[in-house]
Amino acid sequence: MDVGARTHVGKVRRKNEDGYLIRGGLLAVADGMGGHLAGEIASGTALMVLRDYPFGSGEPAAELEEAMRAAHARVRQLAAEEPSMAGMGTTLTVALLRPGRVHVGHVGDSRLYLWRRGELRQMTADHSVAAELLRAGQIDEAAARVHPHRHVLTRAIGALPELEVDLIEFPLEPGDGLLLCTDGLSCLVDEEDMLRVLAEHPTAQAAADALVQLALARGGIDNVTVVVARPD
Repeated sequence: MDVGARTHVGKVRRKNEDGYLIRGGLLAVADGMGGHLAGEIASGTALMVLRDYPFGSGEPAAELEEAMRAAHARVRQLAAEEPSMAGMGTTLTVALLRPGRVHVGHVGDSRLYLWRRGELRQMTADHSVAAELLRAGQIDEAAARVHPHRHVLTRAIGALPELEVDLIEFPLEPGDGLLLCTDGLSCLVDEEDMLRVLAEHPTAQAAADALVQLALARGGIDNVTVVVARPD
């Protein structure tokens, strides 16, 4: 597949706590949180553990979960060793591409979308307070979009002692594309506009650049990271 990516600090934040990873058929985005440099360290550490994990020798879903648990353990270890990093964590959304299939590991409110036959479908569930209330039927979508806790995570790598990983698997059909992003994109750009940008640009890198630029044009209130994978 043709793969492109871009990350940007945005227009408000002083440092970029986002990160991404592209390693062959492994794609990932992460959005760190924590005081001082902790968020940047959390996301970078999680992606480094993924980068070094020996994928390919076992069942993909089991490998994904093991790698993400290793990232969780490493982030928690660093936080325990340095008091200024206590409580740091990161979202982590990972796609492992195999012939005809995509395996996804997901924690937090970064997202993975499937782009298929002119439609964009969110394949991951946001792990945030507002999203949990929405799924429980306690609030509607309009309320979720403006809820004061819409960015408060209920799951994150490193932040809590226990980790629950969402594991997803779906077929990859000819012509399919993937979009991974942090909430710096999804909180400012709706799916209709994401789809339009993907359709307008002939390469994955051009699409990734354009999506980030659109988020910046709409305020750039957060770090923003995008990974696009599309057919060659």
